[in-house]
Amino acid sequence: MSTLKREPDSNSNCPWLDPGPHGNKLKLEDYPSALLMRVANRIQTDVTSVYARQHELSVPEWRLLARLHESAPMQLTALCRTSYFDKAYAGRILRDLEARGLTCTQADAAHRRRLIVDITPEGRALARKVVAVARRSQAHLLDVLTPTERTALYETLHKLLDATSALAPEETS
Repeated sequence: MSTLKREPDSNSNCPWLDPGPHGNKLKLEDYPSALLMRVANRIQTDVTSVYARQHELSVPEWRLLARLHESAPMQLTALCRTSYFDKAYAGRILRDLEARGLTCTQADAAHRRRLIVDITPEGRALARKVVAVARRSQAHLLDVLTPTERTALYETLHKLLDATSALAPEETS
């Protein structure tokens, strides 16, 4: 249920108000997925990559380091699942982080085929510095939204996230 109770402005140029049958009135740039991707890419380019680079990290390195800072030690599979990386890509990033002394990986003593990833004290110290900058930057993004808009956007994004698997188009062969 939406948190916004007011009717949309009749003068609105929002193409989502009447996408047409089967979405046939939507232009590619107005697809919700395209707009979300543009916003995510812009935030990554103009915000996240800036503070990551300031600390000599790539965005993927920062994402893994931040997750480890919050949850380490953890199984590699859990790290990949919560960071949205495949194992091969995460492995390459982790090798670089490990070479810099920021993370360490070892076999799980209980199950030799599982890998446990941890953050080193040096990695944790770096992550603490970047987290402070990241939180400020993310808060600045929210500054342009009213409290009502923040709530609506947060709830809407979660609603879309929950609905994605149910709405996935059928694969055709």
